[in-house]
Amino acid sequence: MKKEYLFASITIFFWGSSAAVNALLLQSLSTMTVLFYTSIVAVVFLAAYNLVTGRMALLRKISLRDLIIMCGIGFLGTFMYNGLLYYSMTLMKAQQAFIINYLWPIMVVVFSCFILKQKMTPRKGISLLLSFFGVAIVATEGDLLSLGNIDLLGTGTCILAAVSYGLYSVLTIRVTHDKFVTMMIYYGVSAIVSTVILAAGGGFPVLEAGQWPGILWDGVLVYGVAFTTWALALDLGDTAKMSNLIYLTPFVSLIWIYFLIGEPIEWSSYAGLGLIILGVILQIVNFGKKRLLT
Repeated sequence: MKKEYLFASITIFFWGSSAAVNALLLQSLSTMTVLFYTSIVAVVFLAAYNLVTGRMALLRKISLRDLIIMCGIGFLGTFMYNGLLYYSMTLMKAQQAFIINYLWPIMVVVFSCFILKQKMTPRKGISLLLSFFGVAIVATEGDLLSLGNIDLLGTGTCILAAVSYGLYSVLTIRVTHDKFVTMMIYYGVSAIVSTVILAAGGGFPVLEAGQWPGILWDGVLVYGVAFTTWALALDLGDTAKMSNLIYLTPFVSLIWIYFLIGEPIEWSSYAGLGLIILGVILQIVNFGKKRLLT
């Protein structure tokens, strides 16, 4: 196996585990507690990596203006996104929350039209409709006639998480600083904001021994190692091919959910996820001589 595919596989494996691991953590911890501890661990891991690789010196090259912008992006893409996603998982099944959250690639297209001035083509419109139809199937567990029974708060929170990450993904395109340093800053923002909120709410819950493995798994492996291997995969391989592989993540996530938390996978989850991914594929696959994103 080529190195780039090995690194991409490691990334998909760990990112796919996120929904199941967080579902277990959220059974005994609050959303903000999970966010606080995982952010702290991620910052420590990335800071150690940046120290070992000599990247810490790059902090001095970041202007105050750029730092403020990066803090805003970090608030959106780490604190808001993870906070909303974690909260939605306390309201819905893990498979529902994670699949609906996979609207974020569609949100990238929407915000690219507004911010990067890309055109909204008929194919992009069709992909949006397909993906939102997929969300409806997942949210109703396949019973589209029971739209009134949708968990509006859970579904809405999931969609807001996808919106946050889609906007974050578009805004990061304009950040040209080292990606490992910027990710350390992004998670630093999440750690600081969650610290303030927990302090204002009465303090910091002490973790039990059985909760630490999940926190360390998230902070080190999902946020640290997986990000590192993903960066390496993109550096070594073809960016388009590597990016397409990441759409295997939600399918891997369903496997983790089934085996780790014992949640039966509904047929509606497969059907809805299939439509969402189909909507994404319509934008990234070459169609004759034209590329759907152009």
